[in-house]
This record gives sequence, C-alpha cells and structure tokens, in this order.
Amino acid sequence: MTERYEIRVSDRLGPVLLGALAGMRSEVVPRQTIIEGWFSTEEFRALLLRVERVGVQLIRLDRVADERERRTRDPATPPGPSSG
Repeated sequence: MTERYEIRVSDRLGPVLLGALAGMRSEVVPRQTIIEGWFSTEEFRALLLRVERVGVQLIRLDRVADERERRTRDPATPPGPSSG
C-alpha cells in the first residue's frame, strides 16, 4: 500500500539527491526543499534514511489525504468534480 507524503527539509537539495527523487515532485522555496510523492512503507523509510545520511534537517512531514479520504473524515467537505 502506498500513501502520499509531503516532506520539508532545510536548505536546497543538490542535483544528485534531487535526481535520486525521480518520479517525485520537488520544489525549492526559500531555505527549504519540499518533496512530495507516493511511497510504500519501505520507500518512505529509505527516503528518510537518505535524508538523514546527507545531513539535511527534517522540518515537517505530512501524510496527504486524497479527496475521497478527506470527504470520509469531513462530511462537510463539498464533493469534488470527480464525484457523481
């Protein structure tokens, strides 16, 4: 099972580490890099270990719920365009 995560780390990641994140969205913002993607438990652990090994500080970590899960948890959320 894979889940979507958003990970914020300090500083800008170099091209080698960003290249290793192929298939994931990454965005550099002032003094941070945001990495977002779908990870299995094993992939997620491997990514966190890699970040730790290169000495990058983890700032924030969020599991991002998809639209169906958000509506299930919050019935007040209006249905999206894909619902019918």
